[in-house]
Amino acid sequence: MSNQTILAAIFILSWLSLFFMKKEDIKRFMPVGLFATITSAMILEAGITFGWWIYPVKLYPLQSVPYLYGPIPVATMWMLKFTYGRFWLYVGVDFLLNLLYTLVFEDYFLGNRGVIQFQNVSPMLDVFMTSALGVIIYAYQIWQDDIFVRSKEPSPSRALNLQPALKPFTHNDDDREK
Repeated sequence: MSNQTILAAIFILSWLSLFFMKKEDIKRFMPVGLFATITSAMILEAGITFGWWIYPVKLYPLQSVPYLYGPIPVATMWMLKFTYGRFWLYVGVDFLLNLLYTLVFEDYFLGNRGVIQFQNVSPMLDVFMTSALGVIIYAYQIWQDDIFVRSKEPSPSRALNLQPALKPFTHNDDDREK
């Protein structure tokens, strides 16, 4: 199997897994998945700039790593779906997945195929950096949940009965007339 096929498969299969997630969960956890993608991209770019790792194989037409846009947001969404609200379980699962992903998938499997090369950083340091990012991602989801308030009356149109929190308007009418 070619490296291009492997990279395309991990990109496509991760997004296809969302067909097994409820629509409400996708809506709830998509912002944190996108946040995980952006912050991971920043770490990836810093690592390339500082010479921590090299990605010689790309998936056309993407210039960055395709699992940045596939497994990272989707795995974040799945992990939070099953562990959100239980912080220590989340931290443990996140660390275990980072350990397996970095050491087995990236370093051993993709490293032996020439897709990634760790240069000036050990794979274990990458695991710790990614796990620290996981705590930030969890905090972001807590903050994200605060922008919604629970509706007092159940509504069939809102599966989770969430609605945007309204902020009181404090602008003085006298100021506008001037």
